[in-house]
Amino acid sequence: MPKHILHWTWQDAFSKFGFNDGDGWNGTFHVSYFLEGLGYETECDFWGCHNYLILDVLKDGRSILFQKDDDNPCDKWLPHLAHIQKPLGYADPKEFLPKELVEKLEICFHDEYECHD
Repeated sequence: MPKHILHWTWQDAFSKFGFNDGDGWNGTFHVSYFLEGLGYETECDFWGCHNYLILDVLKDGRSILFQKDDDNPCDKWLPHLAHIQKPLGYADPKEFLPKELVEKLEICFHDEYECHD
């Protein structure tokens, strides 16, 4: 049986340019479901006309990344993340996600990870 192999990383789910800039298959939902299985909530949506990504991660109904502002809900990092100079979609998620969450994502989405969809 023929196979189509696509190489991607869990970081693509947080990147404006992830999954070939949204021009093909998108696995954001795999990362989102994984985070939800760990007790987090994710807010996902389209950026522009085609790229679908995780825009926020919440725990107990509160963002673990941003100070909420009705005008720009994902523009102001929480104080402990104020050192991040890039906005969401451009910043490396390894810099803004909690270390233990990054470790779990690395374990789950390893080089041999396969999805069948």
